[in-house]
Amino acid sequence: MAIPSQQYTLRFRNRSESQHDFLCYQQGIDVNLPNVYTLAWFAKPVANDAFVDFTWTIDYNFVWSEQGMLVPGVKFQAGQVVPAGLRESNRVEFTRIDGAFQFASQSSTGAAGSLTINGADGVPKRAAKFGIGMSGYGTHVVDAEPNFAAIFTPHPEYWVSFGDYDQGEVLDIQTLVNAAKVPFPANVYEMTVALDAGNNWTVAQGLV
Repeated sequence: MAIPSQQYTLRFRNRSESQHDFLCYQQGIDVNLPNVYTLAWFAKPVANDAFVDFTWTIDYNFVWSEQGMLVPGVKFQAGQVVPAGLRESNRVEFTRIDGAFQFASQSSTGAAGSLTINGADGVPKRAAKFGIGMSGYGTHVVDAEPNFAAIFTPHPEYWVSFGDYDQGEVLDIQTLVNAAKVPFPANVYEMTVALDAGNNWTVAQGLV
């Protein structure tokens, strides 16, 4: 029997006196391509004096989308989500068969600790985006390239911000309002972030 993955929970508590969309996204990834799109991993409106919990497990996945252009504010729409791991099922082919993009030939032949997507011969340059995610949702994608293996090496860092966002939206990290890193210490799986009336974050262990 497979051992269930450890569950993590991040609580967003709104004490700002205004309603906001709370945002969680990931940083801490190495990719062998220069242009990496960071996606809104979680986003949800939270009324003043209310809270919302975001729960996940560190289970990776491959994602792709048939979107030729992604810019900040555009929502990434996954056409396929395939479970992946850093040691097993860590490599997949991205191909087009009879005009249909798809993942195929998933294997465990990628470098341990990384996730590899190989763009097959015949995949039109930049006609699609592919990348990785966690717990079923995309976190980072790149332009699909033919005959090129994109290698993603994640070292997950969890960051929060607030504003007007949708889950899956492409982010411009440089323009995010008061972004803050939320560390999870060893053997701590629940954290709370609270936004006050001055738009400052308070970070605490546990669900408070």
